[in-house]
Amino acid sequence: MAKYSGKPAKKTGTPLFVWVIVAVGVLAILGVGSFFGYRILRGPTGTEALPAAHDMPSLPRPDLPEGPALPESAEMPPLPGGPALPQVEPSQRPQLPEGPALPEAEPAPPPEPEPAGPSGIVYWAATVHPYTPRVRAGQRGPGFRYVTAYFRILNKSTGYIHIDHGQTSLEYQGQSYSEDAFASGFDAFSNRSLLSAIDLPPNTFTEGYVGFQIPQGSGIVIPKLKPKLRPSVSSNALLPLPREIQVRRVTPEQLSALQASGP
Repeated sequence: MAKYSGKPAKKTGTPLFVWVIVAVGVLAILGVGSFFGYRILRGPTGTEALPAAHDMPSLPRPDLPEGPALPESAEMPPLPGGPALPQVEPSQRPQLPEGPALPEAEPAPPPEPEPAGPSGIVYWAATVHPYTPRVRAGQRGPGFRYVTAYFRILNKSTGYIHIDHGQTSLEYQGQSYSEDAFASGFDAFSNRSLLSAIDLPPNTFTEGYVGFQIPQGSGIVIPKLKPKLRPSVSSNALLPLPREIQVRRVTPEQLSALQASGP
């Protein structure tokens, strides 16, 4: 049978005072570390803030000695430590060869002299109209038809321009067809005024019909006019127009406007 002992059993483990010492050491380490960290962040104690720039006292400026006066001449003094540039007298400067003289301006051409003879422009207009006469007399053949051309001529030159129905023609596909007497006769029978022979003085006008026979089926035909010059009222000669007189075809509307404009 086991015996029972009444003495208390001995306790084992770390004594309490050891834990107290450890706690005190940890607190001391934490306190010292916090103090040094605070000092480092704040900086050394006992220092004052730096003054602002406007609070700084102005320093006295030293008086520098005055340098030599600049020379009044335009020539530059030689640089110190180097040779001076050679000075060339104006008489010693090389003479460049003279270039060729500039050409003189050409005089303006004299105005063209006024033409000694007549000059100006002869304007004319023409329209072609087919028609069927009642009588077939004088017809060239079954392959031709009758047409009449209405000519209007305005003399804007300084000469006497001779106009005649024999100076007119119609051109079709390179072939020229002159005035036809039978066709002009049918114009007269139809009370169409014929283009009569006349000497047109300057700034005058004439008009009239001229009859033709042209091939059947002909399309666009081109009227032609070749007036001549009467040298004078008393002269019987007829001359080709000089180059100073132009012959210009215009539309009927343009001719009417030229006629209305006057001399």
